[in-house]
Amino acid sequence: MVLRIAAGCSGLLLLALAPLSTAGAGPVPCPAALTAQIDGLYRWQVARQDASGAIDLTSQRERFTPALYQQLDDAFRLSPADGRFVDSDVFSGTQVRTFGARVLGCAPAGQDSLEAQVSVEVGLLNRPSGTPVQLRYRMQPTGTGAWRIADISYPGEPGFTLTRFLSELLESPNKNQPRR
Repeated sequence: MVLRIAAGCSGLLLLALAPLSTAGAGPVPCPAALTAQIDGLYRWQVARQDASGAIDLTSQRERFTPALYQQLDDAFRLSPADGRFVDSDVFSGTQVRTFGARVLGCAPAGQDSLEAQVSVEVGLLNRPSGTPVQLRYRMQPTGTGAWRIADISYPGEPGFTLTRFLSELLESPNKNQPRR
C-alpha cells in the first residue's frame, strides 16, 4: 500500500490509515457544487477501476485545475517501458480497490480556496477494509460557482501531495530522454 516512482527512486510512504488531525475548529459543510465535484470523481473512479489499459481522464477534465489535469494526463500516459509510471490509485493513495468516498466538511485554505476532508472507503476484492483513508482536497473556485480540484494531500508523510508526487514522477530520469 505504497505509491512508488518506478524509476529507481526509493518508495514513498503514502498511506497511513489514521484520521487527519483537525487543528482548531472542526470542518463546516462544503458548498454543494464542491461536494458534487468530488462525488462525481469517485462515481467515475469506482465505475472505471476494473477497466484495463491507460486511464483516460478526458471526461473528468473540468473537475481539475488545468495544471493538475495536465500533470495527471501526462502521468497516466507513462508506462513501465518509460521506466516510470503511476502504479496505484492516486484518488485513494492505495493499491487496492476504491468503494466510494464521502466529503466530511470544508475549511478555509487561503486565497478563496477550500480544503475538503474526504473519507475514502478502500479494501480488497469485494470487501471494504472498514478503515477509510482520510484525504484532504484543495479546491479552487472557478468564478462561476463551480469548484476544481487543485491538489490532494495524503496522510502519513507531512507535506506529501499529489502535485508533488506527479512533479517528481514526470521529471525525466535522463536529461537526454524526451518526455512523452
